[in-house]
Amino acid sequence: MQPMVNLALRAARNAGEDLVRRLDRFDSSQSTDQEKAKFIADCSIGLEKAIIFDLKKAYPEHNYRGRETGLNAGVEKQPTWSVCVIDDIANFRVGIPAFAIIIACQINGKTEHAIITNPINGDEFSASRGRGTQANNRRIRCGSTVALADAIIGYTQPVGTGEEAFSQRERLMKLMSKTYDLRNIGSNALSLAYVAADRFQGVLLSNVDEFALQAGSLIASEAGCLLSDVSGQPQLKPGCNLVVSNPRLLKNLLQNN
Repeated sequence: MQPMVNLALRAARNAGEDLVRRLDRFDSSQSTDQEKAKFIADCSIGLEKAIIFDLKKAYPEHNYRGRETGLNAGVEKQPTWSVCVIDDIANFRVGIPAFAIIIACQINGKTEHAIITNPINGDEFSASRGRGTQANNRRIRCGSTVALADAIIGYTQPVGTGEEAFSQRERLMKLMSKTYDLRNIGSNALSLAYVAADRFQGVLLSNVDEFALQAGSLIASEAGCLLSDVSGQPQLKPGCNLVVSNPRLLKNLLQNN
């Protein structure tokens, strides 16, 4: 495992342990919406800063971008780290144990290292470009399912009421009658990691932000997955609606659109 990945995993574990302790002490049922919002903000901002602090001790000249804290610039043309402490705030808010810590490192504009962890159950997914993907220290590959009828497809709910969101909901409705099952775990990042590990055989994800896209696309592709937007284009931008599966299933998923 690459030194940068080891460093990121250590930082994520430290933050994850702190996050779990904070959750254990916080009584959600007795808290107001304002208190919940403050708790989420304190966790997101505080632990994001803690991860960046841990990374900067080893790489002080690098650049750092946090979802909540923004860009912390280092030396120009040095690698840039992206950090998100809670991927799926909705799950975190109500205590559903499916949210992720995301760390990715970009070098010359390409994601070279990435981790996605679930601090609640201890799942750790990691990848380095050209070196494959690991889950909990074991090498993983995506599956080889061909038929939608044999596949569990993960999805996330489209946001908004516009034409694009309506089209995405239509795609999901079509899939319901064609797949073995549809599952929504909320977190785009974890959903991508689950395809890499063949827990999901494919995913149809909505409004994937840059943090989940950077880390999740590397973890999925290094495990042998193919990725495209819903029109079949491989050039992906933050906010896209994303289709991911093993190479044998992708065509069938796209034909559903």
